[in-house]
Amino acid sequence: MHASTSSIDRWLGVGLLLLAAGLAANTFLGPLFAGLIGYPFTETVYNETLGLEAVSLVLVAPLAALAGMLALRGHRRAPILAIGPAGYAAYMLVQYVVGPQYPTYQPSIALHMGLLILSLILLARAWSSADDGALPGVSRGWAIAAFGLAGFVLSRWMGVFSGMFTAEPVPAAAPDITMYWSIFLLDIGVVTPAALAAGIGLLIGSQWARKALFGVIGWFALVPPSVAAMSIVKLLRDDPKGSTGDTIVFVVVTLIFWSLAIWLFRRLFLSPDPSAERRERSQPAPIATH
Repeated sequence: MHASTSSIDRWLGVGLLLLAAGLAANTFLGPLFAGLIGYPFTETVYNETLGLEAVSLVLVAPLAALAGMLALRGHRRAPILAIGPAGYAAYMLVQYVVGPQYPTYQPSIALHMGLLILSLILLARAWSSADDGALPGVSRGWAIAAFGLAGFVLSRWMGVFSGMFTAEPVPAAAPDITMYWSIFLLDIGVVTPAALAAGIGLLIGSQWARKALFGVIGWFALVPPSVAAMSIVKLLRDDPKGSTGDTIVFVVVTLIFWSLAIWLFRRLFLSPDPSAERRERSQPAPIATH
C-alpha cells in the first residue's frame, strides 16, 4: 500500500471511531443480543432488523473504525474511504428514528438521533476533506456502472410508481408502513439522484464526479449485503415472507457490488498518490555539494 500522508484530521478520525462504537453498541443493545432496545415491527421487519444489525456490527463498524484509524495517521485516502460507512449509517439511522411507530417515548431515540447527527457531520466532513487530486483517474465507462446502480434502485420500486395510478394498497402491514415509506424516500430521493449525478458528472468530465463515484460505490458495497442478510435471517427463522429465490438474488447482487467496489478501491490504495507525484516533480532538484 502506498501510504501517502497529509495533515492528521483528528475530528474525522475520532468521529469515525465514535460512529463505529455507536453502531456496535446499538447492535449489542438491540434484539440481536441484549434486547434492551425493541422495535414495534411485524415479525418480518423484526427479522430484517436482526440481519441489518449483524451487518452493521461485522462489516460497517470495522470499516468505519479502519477509516478512522487511517485519518488519525494522516492518510490522504481516509476521507474517501469514510464516505461509504458514514453514508450507510445516515441511511440506516433515518429509518431507526422515523421508521418505528413508537407509541411512547423511548431512550433509544436519543441514541439513534445522536448517531444520525454524527453520521451526517462525518459524511459532510469526509466529502469536503477528500482530495480530488489524490484520487486515481477513472474511465468514463464507470458512468455506465453509476447509471446501472441508479436503475437497480429504481427497479426495486416500480410497483410503487404503477400503484400511484391505480391506488393499490401499500404492501406493508400497519406497524411497518412508516418504515416502508422512509426507505422509499431515501432510495428515490437521495440514493438514485446521487448515482445519477455521479454518472452525469463522469460523462462531462467533472473532477468532483470521481469523489462521488467512490462514495456511491462504497455505499452500494454496504447496503445490499444488509438486504441479503435480512433475507437470510428470514429463511433461518422460518419467516412466512422468506424466499429462497430472493435470497439467492440478493447474495448474487451483493457479490456483484463487492466486485465493483474491490475493482475501484484497489486502485485507490494500490496506485501512487497523483497529487503527491505532482508535488515531487514541482520541487527543485537538490543542489549537489562537494
